[in-house]
Amino acid sequence: MCLFPIDGYQQMLIPPTERARKLAVYMRGVIYFHLLVILGFFLSALYVDGVVDLLGALIGFMSIRNSRGYNFQQVLCYSIYLGMDCFWSVIRSVLFLSGLSRNQTPLARWQYNVYVVTIIGSGVFYAVGCVIAWQLYRELRSIFTRMMEEAPPLQIQNGGVAAAPGAGSAAGQYQAVPSDPNAAGGIPAPSAQDDDFTPFTGKKYSLR
Repeated sequence: MCLFPIDGYQQMLIPPTERARKLAVYMRGVIYFHLLVILGFFLSALYVDGVVDLLGALIGFMSIRNSRGYNFQQVLCYSIYLGMDCFWSVIRSVLFLSGLSRNQTPLARWQYNVYVVTIIGSGVFYAVGCVIAWQLYRELRSIFTRMMEEAPPLQIQNGGVAAAPGAGSAAGQYQAVPSDPNAAGGIPAPSAQDDDFTPFTGKKYSLR
């Protein structure tokens, strides 16, 4: 859902403002730091955590990879992803500091040091990254809302969608669809009798 459209649903790219571009720079730094956390997971033999976080970092990268437009749905997914990781990281840190959790894989001394730094430091990173991604989402969401409010109303005409009269560069190009098909601009209704019309005067037959 966060990486690929489902059931034909196309994900929308929002043209960024200057504030959105600035927040995207911060979020790009979050993604780079996220890769360091992932590397720490792999070096400390936490392979499942590393693979799962790699998927999250990919979502964050895909959301802002196009400089002309950011995907605010993917930004929201990345923010939620980091928030969930922050929650579980805090729990893991508490269990580790209380002596109730240990890495089950035998580690060298340097690996153990990487493990401790990664476990304790990742919670702070996830919290900061979640806030930055959420701020970017709110900015893109406000842009999207303004775009919807400023968009011209649409009218259904002959099975298609047309802009309202006077909207944009096509001002006056479209006309409102009359509720009465026989109104002006539509197909004229035939008259009750034409001048050369002769009523049927032959013998009537019935099939019964």
